[in-house]
Amino acid sequence: MTIRPVAARDVHAIAELQVRAWRAEHDGFVDEEHMPTVADHIVLWNGVRPGEAWLAQDDDGTIVGIVGVANGEVGVLHVEPALADGHGIGDALLEHAEQVLRDAGHTTALLWTFAENQHNRALYERHGWERDGVEEETLPGVTEIRYRRVL
Repeated sequence: MTIRPVAARDVHAIAELQVRAWRAEHDGFVDEEHMPTVADHIVLWNGVRPGEAWLAQDDDGTIVGIVGVANGEVGVLHVEPALADGHGIGDALLEHAEQVLRDAGHTTALLWTFAENQHNRALYERHGWERDGVEEETLPGVTEIRYRRVL
């Protein structure tokens, strides 16, 4: 597996991965009307700036994960659902994001996740992230919780 910066040629594949991962992570917690589409995410990824996002790809060049940072925050972290457990992709991407934030001079970092997303919460907590008590209902009946980590 390698981690490299996102390029324009990756936008469609990243959007597809993000939708698959988001749906797998949030199925049963988020109503269908609030589930993202590939078109929604293509628009978002077309606006990514250099130094904000990286992808993980396997030895065949297939994109298997994505991480993005901005303004001292990990804003996105998704792994191909079939590879989400036991492959270390999420760990590698989170460690990469933390190093990027350190290199940018940040001493602490933030991230948000759905309270129901036990899988990602376990990943963050393994890496020393802690809930800081801030919560927000971002979709009807869905609460996001904020994590903080000293870098």
